[in-house]
Order: sequence, then C-alpha cells, then structure tokens
Amino acid sequence: MKKYIIHFVFVVGLTSQSITTDQLSQLAFRNIGPSVTGGRIHDVESLPDNPAVVFIASASGGIWKSSNKGTTWKPVFDDQAVSTFGDLAISPSNPNILYAGTGEQQNRQSTSWGNGMYKSTDQGESWRSIGLEKTYHIGRVIIHPRNSKIVYVAALGNLWKESKERGVYKTIDGGKSWEKVLFLNEMTGVVDLTMDKNDPNTVYAATYQRMRKAWGFNGGGSGSGIYKTTNGGSSWDKLSNGLPPGNKGRIGLAASRTRSNIIYATIEHADSSGFYRSGNGGRSWERMNKLNPRPMYYSHIFVDPNNDDIVYMLATEFYRTEDKGKTFYQMPTRPTYDVGVHSDHHSLWINPSNSNHFFLAGDAGLHESWDYGKSYNRLNNIPIGQFYGIGVDMDIPYNIYGGMQDNHSWVGPSATRHWLGILSDDWRQIGFGDGMYQQPAPNSSILYNATQNGNIVRVDRKTGNIQGIKPFSNDPKDKNRYDWVTPIMISKQSPNRVYLGGNRLFISNNGGVSWDRTKDLTKAINRDSLKIMDVLGVDTKISRNDGTSSYGEIISMDESPLWYKILWVGTDDGNVQVSRDGGKIWNEVSQNIYGLPSDSYVSRVISSKKGRGTAYVTFDRHREGDWSPYVFRTDDYGQTWQDLSDDLPSGSINVILEHPDNPNVLFLGTEHAVFISMNSGNDWVEFNSNLPTTLYDDMVIHPREKDLVLGTHGRSFWVLDDTAPLAEWSESLDSPVHIYSIRPTTLFHYWKDTSYRGQEEWTGPNPDYGAIINFIVNSNEGQAFIEIKRRNKTIRSYQLSVSPGVINRFVWDLKHPPPPFIENNKETPGLIKPDKSELLPIPPHSLDAKGPHVSPGVYTVTVSVGNKSHSQTVRVNGDPKLNLRTGDYRQRETFLLELHALHKQAFTLNEKLKEMVKQSSKRMKADDKKLIAIKGQQKKVNSIRSSAMRLARELQGGGVRQGSFFPPTDTHKDKFSELLKRWKEIKGSKYDQEMNGELIIEDIIVGDGAEAENNSVITVNYTGWLRDGTKFDSSLNPGREPFRFTLGAGQVIKGWDEGVAGMKVGGKRKLTIPPIMGYGNRDMHVIPANATLVFEVELLVVE
Repeated sequence: MKKYIIHFVFVVGLTSQSITTDQLSQLAFRNIGPSVTGGRIHDVESLPDNPAVVFIASASGGIWKSSNKGTTWKPVFDDQAVSTFGDLAISPSNPNILYAGTGEQQNRQSTSWGNGMYKSTDQGESWRSIGLEKTYHIGRVIIHPRNSKIVYVAALGNLWKESKERGVYKTIDGGKSWEKVLFLNEMTGVVDLTMDKNDPNTVYAATYQRMRKAWGFNGGGSGSGIYKTTNGGSSWDKLSNGLPPGNKGRIGLAASRTRSNIIYATIEHADSSGFYRSGNGGRSWERMNKLNPRPMYYSHIFVDPNNDDIVYMLATEFYRTEDKGKTFYQMPTRPTYDVGVHSDHHSLWINPSNSNHFFLAGDAGLHESWDYGKSYNRLNNIPIGQFYGIGVDMDIPYNIYGGMQDNHSWVGPSATRHWLGILSDDWRQIGFGDGMYQQPAPNSSILYNATQNGNIVRVDRKTGNIQGIKPFSNDPKDKNRYDWVTPIMISKQSPNRVYLGGNRLFISNNGGVSWDRTKDLTKAINRDSLKIMDVLGVDTKISRNDGTSSYGEIISMDESPLWYKILWVGTDDGNVQVSRDGGKIWNEVSQNIYGLPSDSYVSRVISSKKGRGTAYVTFDRHREGDWSPYVFRTDDYGQTWQDLSDDLPSGSINVILEHPDNPNVLFLGTEHAVFISMNSGNDWVEFNSNLPTTLYDDMVIHPREKDLVLGTHGRSFWVLDDTAPLAEWSESLDSPVHIYSIRPTTLFHYWKDTSYRGQEEWTGPNPDYGAIINFIVNSNEGQAFIEIKRRNKTIRSYQLSVSPGVINRFVWDLKHPPPPFIENNKETPGLIKPDKSELLPIPPHSLDAKGPHVSPGVYTVTVSVGNKSHSQTVRVNGDPKLNLRTGDYRQRETFLLELHALHKQAFTLNEKLKEMVKQSSKRMKADDKKLIAIKGQQKKVNSIRSSAMRLARELQGGGVRQGSFFPPTDTHKDKFSELLKRWKEIKGSKYDQEMNGELIIEDIIVGDGAEAENNSVITVNYTGWLRDGTKFDSSLNPGREPFRFTLGAGQVIKGWDEGVAGMKVGGKRKLTIPPIMGYGNRDMHVIPANATLVFEVELLVVE
C-alpha cells in the first residue's frame, strides 16, 4: 500500500502545475472538411509512366498522394515541421525519389514560409529534411534527368527581410551538401528554373527582387533578370538582348521538352510586360504578346511536352497559344463568375503520352481534363480549405461557418444523421468573394458575413437573401480603410449590436441598418512615405502594394464578456486600444508593453472573464522577418503587461482563445500547431493529438456543446468534441480516479439516406455516437472497470486498459450488451474474397450486431480502479424529432431485452447442437435416425434464433439499416408469442436438457426390490455408448462380471452416482450423461474429450 501512495503523489506532482502533450493524446479531433471547396495548390505532379500516381503540393495543407488517379488521397507530410510548398519534383531516372521545396512562391500577404528542402526515397510515403532551412521560400526544384543526386533549387529567400540564403543551390550528392552557385544580393532570389532538353548542364534561372512588409509590397528591382549556365552552374551569363531594360519584376520560365534552345518567359515590367520567346538559347528574345496578368501572383507557363509551339499561361484565367505566343486563346473554363472551373491557376501537369490529358491546379484545388481543356472534372475530395475566420450557431446540431481564401464563405453541420458522416452535399456556399469572418446571430436566421476589404453583408441563412450593409463615407478626404481580413463581431450582450473593424471601429445597434464610428484608432501612417528595398511607397512602379490595398486598420477587436462598454482593438500598425465607455474615449496601451518593437502587427486581442481589466494580446512580426512569438496579458486595462511567450517555439501566433468555463485555460493557434495552457499562459504545451502541421488561423468553443472548433488555413475544419476535461483539469488531480462532467446525450438512429456513392467522395466523420465519458486515473493501476447503471440495475460494463495521468476518453453507445452472433467467414472453394482493409469506403460504424437502446433517463457512470471509484450521472434524452413519450421508449426497450434473452438462449443451444451434429456425423451414417433427429432439432433451434434476430431488427435495425424508437406493434408481439411457444416445446426436450448439462434419466423397467441409496453397496450390469452409437464398454461382454461399487462415495462418475440413486432391484435405466457429469475434457482413449455418454444400467443387488 505504501508503494501505491508514493506513486500516486508522484503523478499528481507532475500534473498539478500544468498538463503534458501525452496527457492530451486521447483527445482526438475530427477533420470534418469541407473538401468540396478545395484550397490553393502550388504544384501537381504525376509519374510519367504511370499517371494514376498523382501528387499535389499545397500552399499550406501539406503534400497529398493518390495511387488511383485521384479517386482517393492521403496526406504524406503531416508529421513534418511545415506544411507549405513552392515546388515538388519527381526524379525522371528513379520515380521513387522525390524532392520538395517548402515555402510559397506566390508573394501574397498571407504567404506561408517553409524550412528548406525535403527528400523522399519511397515515392512520397515518408520524408526527411535535407537542408536549406533558412531559404524560407522555394520557387522551383529541377532534377538531372539521368542522375537523381544532382538537383537545382531556386531559392527565393525571405519575403520580408534581406537575407543571404537565396539564389540557386545545387547538390550532387542527393542533398547531403549544397553549393550556392548563383547569388546576386540579399534582396534578390531565384523564382524559376528550367533545363535544356538535351543538355542538363544548361540551366536557365529567373532572378527576382521583391519584398513585402505589413504596409505594402515592392515587386521589382534591378536584380530581376534571366541567367544562363552551360556548365552546371559553375558560371552564369545574364541574358538581356531583346528583353526590356531597367527594373523588372517576376519572371516565369519554360523550356521546350522536345528540342534545345527554345525558351519562353513571362516578364513583369513597368512598360513592356508580356510573353517572350527565344529560339537560340536566350541569345536574343522577342516579345510575342503583351499578355501577362498579375505577375506577382502567377507567372506560370508550361510548354506542351510534344509540341513546343503550344504553351499554356496560368493566371486568373487559363490561356493557351498554338503559335508560339502570337495569339493566346482563353480556355473555356467558366461562362461567368462562380460557375464552371474556378479561376486563379498555378500549376499544370501535361501527360507526356497524351497532351489532351492534363491536371490543372490553383486556388480552388485540382481539376482534370481529357479533351484538351474543353471540359473538366473537379477532384474536390482533398480537405485543404484555407479559412480566415469562423463562427458557430446554436442550431442542433450546430453549424460551422467559415470564410475561405478565394473560395467564398461556407456553412456545414458539425454533425449529421447520415450513416456515412458529413457529406460534401452537406456544405453550402453562403457568401462570395474571399470569405472572412462569419458571425451568425443567436436565436435568428441572420448571418453577418464579411469578405475582403470591409465588405459586410447580412445573409438570411434559411432563404439565402443577401443585403449589403457596409458603412459609407461621403468625405473623399476621409475614406474608410479596411484590412483584407476584415474583422466583424456580434456583441455578447446584445445580438443587434454589430462591430466592424476598419481604421475606425464601426458600431451598429440595429443589425447594420446604421453605423456609429469612432475616431481613427490607428497610427494613420502614410505608407507612401515608407520604404521597401530603399524605395518609397509612392515611387514603387512594379506590383505596387499588390495584395495590401491599404494600411492602418483594425485587425482584431473584442467586447468584454463582463461589461459591454469595455472594448479592445488591435491594429496592423501596432496600436492596442482600450475603451471603458463603449467607444467614446480610447487609451492606446501597446506602448506599455516592455520589450515589444514598435509598430508590431496585432494578430489578436481578447477580453477575459477573469476580470474587467484582464485581456490578452498577440503580435505577429513575421512581416518584419521576426519569427519570435509574442503573447501578453494585462490585468489592469493595459497599464502593465506580463510576457507569456517563454515556452513557445519560434513562429507567428494567429489567434488566442479563452475557455468560457475556465478562464485559466487558454488556446493558441500558430503558423504550425495548436498550444494549450492550463494556468493563464504561464506555461504552454503543444496540443498535437492527431492534428496535422498547418496554419491555425481561428478557433472558437461552442457555447453550448463546449466543442473546440479549429479553422485552419490549409486543412479545413477540425473539431474536438467536449472540452470539459480541459476546463475541469485542476479539479481532477487530487483523487485516484476522476470522471469529468458528462454532457447530456441524445438517442437517434443514423440514416442510410444515400446509396452507392463510390469511393471518390471524401466524407467527414460524425461525433462518436453516445455518451462521451472522460476520466483520469492518477494511480499506478493499469485497468479500469466502467459500469453504467440505472436505478441500481447494471446496464453495461466494460474493462479498459488505462495509462496513469492521461485523460482517457471512452464512449458508451447508449445500448445494452450486444447479442451473440455468427460471423460469416465461410470460405468458398476457388474464391478469394477481399480483405476488409480493401473494401472502401471504410464503414464509419461497426456492422456487428448491437444491443437494444436504453430509454431516456438519468444513468450513473462509475469508473473503478483498484478499490477506488468515482461516479457521475449522464442524462439520455429522447429523439427531439420524434413525438414519443418515455413510456414508448421503455416498451420498446423491455420488448427487445426479452427478445434478446430468447435469442441468447437459442443461440447457445444452437451452438451446442451444431457441435453435436459435427461430432455425430463423424461416427454415424447420414441416414442414422439419431443423427437425423439431432439435425432436425438443431434446425428448429436455429430457426427460432434467426427469427428472433430478424424480429429484433425490425425495431432496432442492423448493418446499414436504421431502426425505430416506436414501441412494438401488435404484430411484433404476436410474432414474439409464437417464438416463445416454439421455444417452450424445445425446452422440454431431452436435447435441451442434455445441451444444458442436465442428466437425462429414462426408466426402461421399474424394479420392485430394494432401493439403491447413498452409501449402499450395489451390483449392476451396464453397457455404455457414445452419442453416435459407438459402444465403448459393457459388463455383459464375454469374460466380464457385474460391477460392484458404493453409491455416492465418488467411486464412479457423477452421472452414475446421481442416475442410479432411487433405482430398485430388478429395474433398468437409460442414463444420458453430459460431459460435465462424465469425463469432461479428459481424453479417455475410447471415450473422447467432452463426450456425452449413454448407459443402460440394470440393478441386480443392494447390500
């Protein structure tokens, strides 16, 4: 006992201060999608000799692989440090070798940064880092066609700051070491590379000078140009003949794949942008066309692998030239906005064996064409949605709303009654443009929906009606400014009070009909006076401020949950403002944060439930090339601040969230992971559980269900059902076992309302059906016993293996124990059936037989470990969609329990009879009457068993078929009565007695002499047979004598002691002795193990 107590104290001592990642490991999130909307893809590649194997490298959602031409996909990069990619390359000489360059190359304001190069040697199944960690953004990777160890990398380098880690890098040993073979300056990287078809030592590089800041973008400079090497990078020549002079911006390159010296380029220039061609290896160039839309974000060209006169240009639209660029044809992708194929294209893979077949990738995911681009199939089964802001409503089940990068706004259910799960059909578009924050009004059908740059609309989510409500400024000298990701918020105290963030805080008290506005809460810096790469904003000529329409805007805002007049805002130019009077007077308090660099971008500010003066603020300085985390708390309205960043790794922080039931519990969403603190941010641990590496941009805890909903910018939505263990963590550490609060649960049937949808569709999982039971064991016990009772009657019990100190999660399915059932594993000669793992989609629910549902009511759950236990109650509610009384549920439950009891008895007897048939068939002829009689009895029993199960399924369903909660009908009751009648007949048979281990005594002749009693010495004659008629012994055999023994003294088997007792001299009996009263499982040679014995015994003498 002493050892037990010491261990218990040790576990509590470890966990009472905080929590560990391991202790959170069983709290798994659900990735519910959507996949129907796609997300930005930067590269798509396929094996040239096997186009069924396809890879996509996404902007922030990892690498995905399909081995069946996109029918199904799997993520293959989730366990790595980053999830963002610029390019992916497959070795032409060894398709098992792949190289991936991380970090986006598209330069937008939400661009993610990587950590260098990765390599796979098993066709993408696993990856390892191979260096160049500080290049941050890689534009292109090309591999030598005959030597997979020789690789060139176009490193753009840091988007936000000068750095030396940019240029062209080369490895000749498969990434073990790298040499920088082209470098111009700390502001110029390389965005594209292409290799000569016939000479792999001839490589063309597009250098690119660009830089972005929080306030704007400069997309060009003297460093941008085209360079060529003919000796594998040992030396480079700048190509200029025919190219526009002076500063240039982004350049895209593509070389012919059929002959040497044919090179195409898109060149961004202040006066001479366009599409250029060289037919002599770059010695001279000709501008073929002025077409070059938005080069900063696109500049992607691809040459047809079979005809170098045909070139594709990818941009907002999709273009093709068949005459070397003289004329471009806009591909027929869409008849109008938001119909057909989504715009914004970034990558193209053309089948080298069939130019009519290609994959087209971009902001909306992946499309495929088989007819030269006349029509397209959308492969919308990859959940890589990029969400900016999210919201939840109070429906049952609640819906989740999210605004997506370039893919509008969407709403979908957190759970459904579909047997398959949350389908693509369940997601609905509910807004346009680039979706941003979404705020459904409580107790209303109104949704406040924001899109880019301050566009806010009011949507009726039931009818789809949309009304614009953006504030209007009639003063041309005092225009409103809004961030790309415009924040909106509904008051916690008044559902008609709506907040919109611009350079001012806009407040409406009538749902957006009219607006009041505060003063300008930003620093109002004129960004034209700021320099990027030593060029004033006003003087920037190339891609000036592309993606950043204005500067000096509110990024985040919050209203105190304790008093609506306490308001906080944070801006992109570093202000943190607080008002205590509803927005009339403001106090700027960021200046009070010690050690914070000025003008730091505020990523999130939230007001706390801990006190009116308590708030949290996070800053994101990656736009200054600063990867440090910044998290602070104030308890005095910003007069003083505490730094909470110590335990956090490098990387920007996007969102902070406080648990509504325990303000000490905080969550952080960062560029790569989620973190949690149990003590108001004093320390943090990564909450990875089953979460992938991706951007976590927004999060919310549902007010009623207390689910944690994560909006990712790369992997769609993730939901952790029931966060009660996190809110109650501190209460659970002082006892050997503790059950956290169990939230109410509801009875319903999943509905198989879709049929044969194939394997292509991606489906999000529903929550586990039933009562979620979270508990912790703070002792060294490895087993826990769980018992569910109602009114002291045990309904269900389980035994589980547990780990000390871990939050264990178990789900009771609201059912009684399942009935015994027969698995259909029968083999057919000459037939090979597929393994269960090959049968897709994998069923979301077990297809095994289930026990009856319980009825609505309150149940007690007890978890016991050793001699310690803890109990909680859970309320089970009836199906709200059914007009049933509790008594109706109980009638059904009672009926099914009785029916299952009959089934269990019949099942048990049937199994015994089947074994008897099997053993008897080995020794009896097929026409033996005894064998025929046993088979007949087994068929009768099996008929009752199967009839009972079929009758049960009429009420409770089975397999994919849903059941009913309605009470049994008179027909059901009549069927049951008939089964009970048939069962009663069988129960009286000798087979039943025998199968149930009963001794069967049949008097053949009743004697009239002395009676055999215990302790009397008797003499008998006997003959013994096995059940199949095989005689194994007899006292009547020649040379044998009658058998003499003391009755009841244990000198014979139990069946004899009991079966002979009561006989009278002169009498003869037949004894059928079950194995348990014979020789049991002992093999007696002539008597096999577990044999039923039949004896005829004649009593001769009683002494």
